Amino acid sequence: MNATRDSPNLLVICVDCLRGDAIREGWGETPFIDSLVERGRSYTELYASATTTTPCVASLMTGQYAEHNGVRSLREARLAPEATTLAEHLRDAGYHTSAMVTGPLVDETDLDRGFDEYRYRENDRSLFDDWSWTAADELETLDSPFFCYLHLWELHEPISVPARYDDEQYGRWPYERALSALDAQLERLVERVPEDTVVVLHGDHGESITWRGHPLHDAAKRVRDKIRYEFGLDTRRAERMLDRFAEHLVPAGIADRFVESGHGETVFDHAANVPLVLAGPGIEAGRESAVCRQIDVLPTLLDVLGIDSTLDIDGETLVGGIDDRDAYIRACGAALRGRENWLRAVRTPRSKYIEHPGRDWDSELYDLAADPAERRPISDPERERELEARLPDLEEVDSERLAIDERLRALGYR
Repeated sequence: MNATRDSPNLLVICVDCLRGDAIREGWGETPFIDSLVERGRSYTELYASATTTTPCVASLMTGQYAEHNGVRSLREARLAPEATTLAEHLRDAGYHTSAMVTGPLVDETDLDRGFDEYRYRENDRSLFDDWSWTAADELETLDSPFFCYLHLWELHEPISVPARYDDEQYGRWPYERALSALDAQLERLVERVPEDTVVVLHGDHGESITWRGHPLHDAAKRVRDKIRYEFGLDTRRAERMLDRFAEHLVPAGIADRFVESGHGETVFDHAANVPLVLAGPGIEAGRESAVCRQIDVLPTLLDVLGIDSTLDIDGETLVGGIDDRDAYIRACGAALRGRENWLRAVRTPRSKYIEHPGRDWDSELYDLAADPAERRPISDPERERELEARLPDLEEVDSERLAIDERLRALGYR
């Protein structure tokens, strides 16, 4: 079906570094997000395809894993010519397509494919300054039916919390306080779009937040990075000991890693579990707790909008009820200092299996029912073999390294 003037609009708000538990557990003071969850449909166990921005957004936009869409990392990031984006599907169906992006989503990635307008801004422009009026005005002037992809950077380090919200009543960490401040700005933006708009709140990947800036953390990370990434020695046992000690010093229930900073280095749930909330016309309120994947978002949105499309992709729609799906997750961040340190994992409702393809290290298996924070790997060779066999066997398309190192350094990536 092609779009008409009566077709619903689509606004996808992708908040960089938005953790799933931040929404699921109601972090900060977020009355607007809470209301969106209450009237919408949320998917609490959705897992990103990677824990780094560009591969995550590529999976969102194509419904494909990195091996099929060509976007392997921040630098190997050119979208494969044969990949078809959500914007292309919707433009072909008659939608006006617009994007407002920042961070590593530069046009060299070809992620602008299918957008009538693809507006890139510097990462120091945010909804916490005058750019909020630019974003609001842009939303108000879009021709219906429209698809707008809004990529936000307010929760990404370095976080700058507006003075009004820099108080413990709005959260325990700068991250949580920034989320409280962002909530009010999101409400202002959504008020600018027509009522017949499907609003989607999503995170590209999660974030490690509780120990950032602590001097002991910074020292431990420098030592760990030297030993693990430069010398190739296995530091995982020592890291887990530190994590088990540190978990007694943070509020109960906050899964995090003492040594990690930010994202991209692990495939643990705090970095891979992201929220997906859909609200608007035709969306039945409710909460889905089955395991699903970022690659499932594209076919879901096409179904919600009633757009017919023959898709040769890795994802499947979430419309109509779902059973648990194996979630394939990669860690390919710049901080890993090369492909030899990349990780991949498969996540099921009860287990996670992690392997290090570039290192001669033992795999890890976690019983998520007994150890949801993933602190204590277990030994179960039969289960490990079963989950290893469930990692997808994907024929890889060519990837291309982009000449964007200067841009990535400006964003804080090394």
